[in-house]
Amino acid sequence: MKKKSSKLVYSTDPKTREQIKAEKDDQSAILDVVAEKQTIHVFFQTKGRKGKKVTLASGFVHSPDKLKKLARELKQHCGTGGTVKDDTIEIQGDKRKQVAQFLLQQGYRIKGA
Repeated sequence: MKKKSSKLVYSTDPKTREQIKAEKDDQSAILDVVAEKQTIHVFFQTKGRKGKKVTLASGFVHSPDKLKKLARELKQHCGTGGTVKDDTIEIQGDKRKQVAQFLLQQGYRIKGA
């Protein structure tokens, strides 16, 4: 009796590889939601960062690739560094207004800022 939750480690069957690729494509297509339908929370945080100031934008429903691309554009717009962690974009410094303006231009709804 096979477990349904087990992962495939290795297979030479070409159908299996095609199924795995199709499942990944389906998952990435499901994750992308139109920007106008998303409400993004923009807020400021220093807690747990040794006093460093960070602007957080959370609530994105995108594939990891699209989220990284958006973070790169946002960092260039703000002229600062940042990263993506758990569907949240972190921008170094207090850039709430700039982040909110950029996301509004992209079509997102904003809360906070």
